[in-house]
Amino acid sequence: MKNKILIIGFGKMGLSHFKSFYNKDFIIHIVEKKINQNVIEIKKSDLFEKKFFIFKKIPKKQKYLLTISATQSKDRFYSLKNFFENNKTRFLLLEKFCFLRSSQFDKFKSKFSFKTKTFVNSWAYIVSNKVKLKPIKQKNRFTLKCIVNEGDLFANITHILHFFCYLNNNIKIDELRFKEFKIIKSKKRDFYNEFLGSIIIKDQNQNKLIIKTKKFKSIIMNFFINNKVSNVNFRLKIKKNTDISFYNYKSIEKNYKFPFSKITSYIFLKRCMKKNFSYLPTFNDDYSLSKKLLENQKVKIS
Repeated sequence: MKNKILIIGFGKMGLSHFKSFYNKDFIIHIVEKKINQNVIEIKKSDLFEKKFFIFKKIPKKQKYLLTISATQSKDRFYSLKNFFENNKTRFLLLEKFCFLRSSQFDKFKSKFSFKTKTFVNSWAYIVSNKVKLKPIKQKNRFTLKCIVNEGDLFANITHILHFFCYLNNNIKIDELRFKEFKIIKSKKRDFYNEFLGSIIIKDQNQNKLIIKTKKFKSIIMNFFINNKVSNVNFRLKIKKNTDISFYNYKSIEKNYKFPFSKITSYIFLKRCMKKNFSYLPTFNDDYSLSKKLLENQKVKIS
C-alpha cells in the first residue's frame, strides 16, 4: 500500500506542501473546511479520489507517514488534539508560529509530542547547510545581527531564532529584551500585528542576537556576523524573489536560488526516512524559543 500524507489546511502554505508531493508515489489526504480556489483546482485533477482526497473534517482511524499542519496558529492546537484522538502519524510537521499561547506549547509537549517525531518548518537549518555554515564552538562567543524589512519581523522571527540556535548548537535563550518597541497593523497578514524596533537576545553563554527593523525594497532580511576569535565572518542576504546571497569575508559573493516553501517538506521527508533528523528544528528546539517570545511579546496573534 502507498504511504499516506495528510495536509491540514489548504491555503497558500498547504498548497505549497501539496506541490512537494503531488507527482510522487503518495496518497494525499487534504483537510479544508472552505471551498477555496485550491480545492476547486484539485477536484478538476484526473487523480482526484484516486490519489488525492479532500475532507471537510479530519478523517478517523488513519495511519499516516507524514502529517502537515498548515492551518493558522489559532486553530492548530485544537485540530491536532482532534487528530491525535483518532489517528496516528510517524512524522508531524508544524508551520510556524506553532501555537497561539505558551500554555498550548506546554499542553502539546505533555500530551502529544511523545506520539510522533515533531518538527517545525523553518528554513534556518536548510539555508545554513546550503551555504555550508557550521555551528560555532561553544567557547567562542559571537554576536549575530539581523536587519529585517519593516512588516516582516514577526512573520520571520521563528526563522531568525532558529538561525541563531543553529549557530550556537541549540543553547537555551537566557535573556530577551525589547527596545524602542512599536506595534503596527500588518499590511500583509490579518491574523496578527507586526512591530518595529529592536529585540536583543542572549543565550546561556552570552552569545547575542540583535534584530532591528529597516525599510528595504527588495530584501526581506540581512544577517551579519563578525567573530575574530572563531574566524567566522559572513553576510547573508535573503531576497523577496527567493534568492540568497552569501558573502564570506574570505571569498567572493555567491548567489543561490532557493524555493523556500515548495521543496522543503519533500526533502525533509526523504531525510527522515533515512533517519537524518538534523534537516529541520524539532518541536523541542522550538519550544523554549517560542515560549520565551510569547511570554514577553506584546504582539496580538488572533
